[in-house]
Amino acid sequence: MGKKKGKGKKGGGDAAAAEASATPAFNVMTQIREQAVKQEQDNFVTLKMNLMNWDFMNFDMKLKTTTHLFTIKEELTRRHGLIKNLVICKDSYAERNELRDDTATLEELGITGAPEDADQPMEVAIFYEFKPCDHDDPLLLVWKS
Repeated sequence: MGKKKGKGKKGGGDAAAAEASATPAFNVMTQIREQAVKQEQDNFVTLKMNLMNWDFMNFDMKLKTTTHLFTIKEELTRRHGLIKNLVICKDSYAERNELRDDTATLEELGITGAPEDADQPMEVAIFYEFKPCDHDDPLLLVWKS
């Protein structure tokens, strides 16, 4: 007589299939969580500030990408004194590259950054030009610092 074929445990295959399908979902959730943490990290960019027609005044600024354009303009005013008609351009000095929105962040202006501990820090060339304020202004005689 031959052996009877018995039924195996039901659900054993179902549990293995459920575990296999849960593993990719877990990996996807882990990747989403890692991306969210990366987005929460502050990104930094080094701005290579180039004053037009005056090379020895060039300098670098390392800033967060959440920095507003008006903060950069304030720093330029602090470095150069009273100025007017400040024009700031990204990548090259051209009207199409001019950064005009003072309340926009660097990220909103298309300047991307990298985490501070990144192997290759992000660098962006910024060109700027201004006109110095009139020096014969009588208010300059009473200027207080």
